[in-house]
Amino acid sequence: MTLDKTQFETILLLYAASIDGQLHDKEEKLIMKKIDEENYEKTEELFRNMSDIEILNCINENRRKYAATPEEKQNLLSDLKAVIEADKELTSMENYVFKNIEKLLNMK
Repeated sequence: MTLDKTQFETILLLYAASIDGQLHDKEEKLIMKKIDEENYEKTEELFRNMSDIEILNCINENRRKYAATPEEKQNLLSDLKAVIEADKELTSMENYVFKNIEKLLNMK
């Protein structure tokens, strides 16, 4: 599934933020700083209708386009870290997912 850059970032952040089973208000507010409300609602609906494997495949398919440079990867990882730490409760699952997304983004 081909996404635009904002959709890609939003899906990546929604995936990380919801890994603990819920999307906290602080996490959602950080994500919404990156996208207007109308596009957020469309992208969030798309996200809700995807399975975990579909989300990961989507991230993998689009990463070469939107996480091509070290700077783009670092910006995404910084945003990702901010979102998962927004609720001040970094779980082992969130840490695990962060590390795996980092590996995914850095794959050749």
